[in-house]
Amino acid sequence: MRYRIDWKRLGLLVAVCILAVALVRGCLFACARQEGGEEGPAVGQVLRVYNAKTKKVMRLDLEEYVVGVVAAEMPVSFEPEALKAQAVAARTYAARALSDPCAAGRDVCTDSTCCQSWRSPEEMKKNWGTSYEANYAKVTAAVYATAGEIVTYGGKPIQALYHSTSGGQTEDSEHVFSSSLAYLRSVESPGEESAARFSAVQAFSLSDFVKKLNKEFSKAKLTVKKAASQVKVLSRFDSGRVELVQVGGAEVTGREFRRALSLNSANFRLKFSDDEVEIETSGFGHGVGMSQYGANAMAKEGADYRRILHHYYTDVDIVSMGKSAA
Repeated sequence: MRYRIDWKRLGLLVAVCILAVALVRGCLFACARQEGGEEGPAVGQVLRVYNAKTKKVMRLDLEEYVVGVVAAEMPVSFEPEALKAQAVAARTYAARALSDPCAAGRDVCTDSTCCQSWRSPEEMKKNWGTSYEANYAKVTAAVYATAGEIVTYGGKPIQALYHSTSGGQTEDSEHVFSSSLAYLRSVESPGEESAARFSAVQAFSLSDFVKKLNKEFSKAKLTVKKAASQVKVLSRFDSGRVELVQVGGAEVTGREFRRALSLNSANFRLKFSDDEVEIETSGFGHGVGMSQYGANAMAKEGADYRRILHHYYTDVDIVSMGKSAA
């Protein structure tokens, strides 16, 4: 017995099947977005990024933005796991900015004094020259290996602070900034000795030293002849950073003293001579959160990026954007 094929009905059946598959895939995609899976908010998330150089707002994919931040904020020579840790920290900063933008009309900017530094592909090519392709591939690999991952505390993105070099010990947040955050606690950060600014000495003539401090602190009233007895460290935090300094008639914080003289860190020691003062500093940066050179030292010892992040950020969770802690 021979059957005749009704091509019209067969074509209709095939079309229905294709439509059904498309609907199922669409439903799964939507569910994944709602549940924060691989197709969740991290994928296709667009940031409004104000470029401080061009004075224009760019619309960048989240991961594209993170690539630019990692390229600008951490040496590309660092270990892959350190670069991954930096990528997660940078992404966490951006995730927090989505609910707390740096200014109206933009989520983040490229000014490091306000947000995070960012480097465009053109700037990467200029800085890296013939190593551009290899370096770009290394940074991109670190970013996409952690795509969508952020650090949270209490279910919310943390203030993922980081700095270059701690000098061996990071700092509690309230000793540098206005608030005490449970996940930004002082921890040891060994292995940073290879950092270019692990320790440094900055020298000032006594006249310049006195001039700068008198300008910054109106109550100081320092004189060149008496500066050695007028300026004294009064107290330090457990990390070694200076808490309070007597500057003539003013009592200032170590952070304020550091800013007045543009010192590498608030962990400093003064040494006066007849016509100058030498200030020895340990570390570079504010010292809160993840030490980048410390992260690289951990990576060299075999730590992966998750271990690095858990070391520098206390009692946190590492999750995919949109998901609760696992």
